[in-house]
Amino acid sequence: MHLVPRPPRLLLLLGILAITSAVAGVLVTYDATPQHPAEDRTGIWVTSPSDPSRRLLRLGGSRGGQVTAWVRVHPTDRRQVWRGTGAAMTDASVELLARAPDSLRRLFDPVAMGGAHLNWVRLPLSSTDMSPQLWTWGWDGTTASPSPWAQNAMSTVAKVKKMQPRLHVVATPWTAPRWMKQPAGVRGGTLRDDAIDQYAALLVAQADELRSRGVPLTALTLGNEPGYSADYSSMRMTTTQQVKLGNLVGPKLHDRGLELWAVDHNWADRAGYDAVLAGAPGAFDSAAFHCYAGKPGQMAGVGVPPMVSECTGTRDSWRKSFAWDARRLLSESISAGSTGLMMWNLAVDPQGGPRDLASTAGCASCRGLLTVDGSEVTAGPEFYLLAHLARAADPGARVIGSSTTPGTSAAAFLDPDGTVGVMAFNGTGKDRVMGIDVPGRPEVHTKVHAGELLTVRSTR
Repeated sequence: MHLVPRPPRLLLLLGILAITSAVAGVLVTYDATPQHPAEDRTGIWVTSPSDPSRRLLRLGGSRGGQVTAWVRVHPTDRRQVWRGTGAAMTDASVELLARAPDSLRRLFDPVAMGGAHLNWVRLPLSSTDMSPQLWTWGWDGTTASPSPWAQNAMSTVAKVKKMQPRLHVVATPWTAPRWMKQPAGVRGGTLRDDAIDQYAALLVAQADELRSRGVPLTALTLGNEPGYSADYSSMRMTTTQQVKLGNLVGPKLHDRGLELWAVDHNWADRAGYDAVLAGAPGAFDSAAFHCYAGKPGQMAGVGVPPMVSECTGTRDSWRKSFAWDARRLLSESISAGSTGLMMWNLAVDPQGGPRDLASTAGCASCRGLLTVDGSEVTAGPEFYLLAHLARAADPGARVIGSSTTPGTSAAAFLDPDGTVGVMAFNGTGKDRVMGIDVPGRPEVHTKVHAGELLTVRSTR
């Protein structure tokens, strides 16, 4: 990922599990796990940026009091279909989650008490800046051979699939094999024009190999942040190259029932998205956006459904993270048409790794949803952001219109089971009694402290 400076922002027991080390060449293994208590699908939850006792705290029904902030929901104003939430299964995440396997259920079990309820994984097809070692898949022109690091990640994804049957995977290379690039190498550089056909064939072969190994693959992108290269696993691709690749790869993925997502770079790069989509009509099914430059509104009206595929917190405070995320990633992104939200690392260590320590670039300050420090696992603000959003919106929900009191941010969803989910943020600077008004359903009034996240999931 390429972090551009911007405004500050952003246990459940599994039973006994046996794991092996997740270092290169060793696959992660897990024993069968027992059943766990399931969380009710309707209710009220709040999360405080400062009070750990109020994190995914479930409140007991509607509370009285004079409403001082409203979220008014408009169920007949139906918009895009929501696809869900997730984060990237980087090499750092694979290694750390192997040490803390309880965390897989905390992240992905769709009914885990206190869990994030994620249903998407972004799976790197090469090393990234969050990899202790450089690697790519092998390719002889016919066969795509996953590296030991790739096999570790696929093994972990397969275990996640057992606890999250609705798991979706989007696979993304950070770089092509070194011989396809100029200059030759994994770090930085540009895709060679004379390697486009080989790179396209590799991507399709990788999709086939992933599916043959049980990965619930839904989509690919052509490459992470194609407008940027640096001293870590990365690769530039021109707009013309992306058009050629889209026309080669898209139809073959469609024949396999898979999707191809466009560009995978920042909101600010909208002109590039338009050019790629115009040059390869019908090749792309979605447009993947990152949050590091520009504004969410730049996604609006892009020719295919957009999705925020990467964003990360850094060293900013919980309060500032909640405020930025609720405005940019919740209210503004969803208003601009985003169909989902994926963050960067599922897990990092306290030093922001394990990562490519030989690199002079990359992000040493990137937060994971979880921080794994030996036997201690701590959830960060982005974990709670996604957990609240997942409680408001199931995959397949329709985004519906809403309006709010100034100082608050919100998004509303009509879920497939007929419930209405609302996620909101109290950014007024004061404690408020927030009212959730859904026509035809009882109003919900509940006290929300300053800076807190709120989710309300109401019955029919």
